[in-house]
Amino acid sequence: MRGVAFFSGGKDSIFAVMKARENNIPVDYLLFNTHSFPTPNPHEINNQLVGSIARLVGVPLKVLHLEAGREYASLVKLFSDLDIGVVVIGNINVRDQIEWYERLCLEAGVALYAPLWSGDGRSSLSILIDELKSGVKAMICGIMKSVLPAQFLGRVIDYDLAESLADLIDPCGEGGEYHTIVLEAPLMSGRVIIEEFSKIEYGDRVMLKVEKFRAECKK
Repeated sequence: MRGVAFFSGGKDSIFAVMKARENNIPVDYLLFNTHSFPTPNPHEINNQLVGSIARLVGVPLKVLHLEAGREYASLVKLFSDLDIGVVVIGNINVRDQIEWYERLCLEAGVALYAPLWSGDGRSSLSILIDELKSGVKAMICGIMKSVLPAQFLGRVIDYDLAESLADLIDPCGEGGEYHTIVLEAPLMSGRVIIEEFSKIEYGDRVMLKVEKFRAECKK
């Protein structure tokens, strides 16, 4: 049985792959989706960085563009073409999101593995702490200005920041309050070093666009 993990290069998608490996769930491919939404996405504008992170993970990255109204059809075809038997996701507590993936997997005839899912917002802080304890190092690459001050953008999450986030929002950002780029994790063969970036503002969103980075192998 082959497995595919939805992958953004963010902390929860990396941690879900780590959990899958710990529990002998196959991850033969990482799947990065692009969209036609008018609002810029902090992961899509950094797609080259996402590709570099995937190479450090050492799992082939598939990129699939999803057109509105044809998301299921495109994904079901991809799963069939790749002979996928299980789909791995990093969702935690948003019911609409898990139900979307459940319907997708039912239609595709594949199993769904959601190792971080609890359905309970109170679990988000404990999951974020577990990610930190595991060695996942992630930088905030996008924020929703209405809920997070601008100074959170570009910060690397540590234990103090995790507590600060928990005082303001869902600490894992499950409501889209913020997004992350993983710089380092145990399953990566090296780390990402960001050297230059610019800021993009779009409505309530502020995002980092990484202009220059390098991947450094572990010694």
